[in-house]
Amino acid sequence: MGGGNLYSAGMGALVAYFAFIFMNGNPTQHVEKLFKMMRQGMAGKESVAAFDKVYTSVDGNTQHNAYDGDVARSFYNLATEFYEYGWGDSFHFGTRARSEPHSKCIANSQHFVANKLRVDNFDKVLDMGCGIGGPLRGVVRATGANVTGVSINEHQIARAREITAGLSPWMQERCHFQVQDYLQIKGMEEGSYDAAFYMESSLHCEDRTKTFKEAFRLLKPGGRLVAMEYYLLPGWQPDNAEHKELMRRHLYGNGAARTPSIEEGLAQIRAAGFIVKEHFDLMAELEKVYGEDAWPWWADLQFNWAPDLLPAHPWIRKPLPYLLSVLSKLGLVPKDVPAAAELMNEGGDGLSGLGKVGAITPQYYVLGIKPE
Repeated sequence: MGGGNLYSAGMGALVAYFAFIFMNGNPTQHVEKLFKMMRQGMAGKESVAAFDKVYTSVDGNTQHNAYDGDVARSFYNLATEFYEYGWGDSFHFGTRARSEPHSKCIANSQHFVANKLRVDNFDKVLDMGCGIGGPLRGVVRATGANVTGVSINEHQIARAREITAGLSPWMQERCHFQVQDYLQIKGMEEGSYDAAFYMESSLHCEDRTKTFKEAFRLLKPGGRLVAMEYYLLPGWQPDNAEHKELMRRHLYGNGAARTPSIEEGLAQIRAAGFIVKEHFDLMAELEKVYGEDAWPWWADLQFNWAPDLLPAHPWIRKPLPYLLSVLSKLGLVPKDVPAAAELMNEGGDGLSGLGKVGAITPQYYVLGIKPE
């Protein structure tokens, strides 16, 4: 067997081993995305240095100085394949029982959104900030709705279409994706959609009223908005040095804008024209459902003795930038990959740390109705 064949066989065996070990928690993880980045670098030839020029430094829960869309576009060139490697195709959190796999918490949140949308076969729905389409496909499977997802990031839309192309004709007929800035959507018919949802996606804009106004404009009278929002909780202490540092790391490491309080967030939705009919912290409610067996939304990113999602566990993700850095110095990995891995750790540590101290939720549910 030639050297090239040996290398290919060895890499194939390594990928298979990592897949077996790492993908027990979520079958939509793609461990090979890590190896792709190690070969080719970041999507769009993005770099953390370029991201840092867009995202200026933040102290505590303060707002960066760039256009929110520019930050999101740059950030997801860095984050998308790391998320798919370490988390799966649905870039959001959830709560489950300790004994259940990570995929269960993803399903819990998607089923909740699908139920609250109150849509049926071929009803028109918008997914505002769709990522690579995981939640969109979940809603389609649950409802049969005709869903159009928008993302400002071209790589994400290309990947969403690639995944969907491998599904059944029934799914392909109902799943659609467009490159759009959800702060200023173009080319869509006003007043033509039955419902819209945000699955943790509005965290990238400071004045969320701007994107909610876009959803309002596109919805029919009586249309439903289901928003799963990042909001501050009563545990947030703005003058606490630890909280401020965790928030800085979260905002920077997730390309996020300033996080509003519950009151501020609800006011932004109302300012867009919606009547708020219902709202509560879904993560807290699911913890009540599961009781003592609840596995909190932030727990997979913190140290624990029973990791279900191994790439997200500190045992794996903490050493990864150092390993990649060594390989980069040897000329085996593009230099931007280790820095991007460290950026992901910044976001993971900051956000999960805030969750652990009760300072933030990623899924505060809000139901808004466009008046008839």
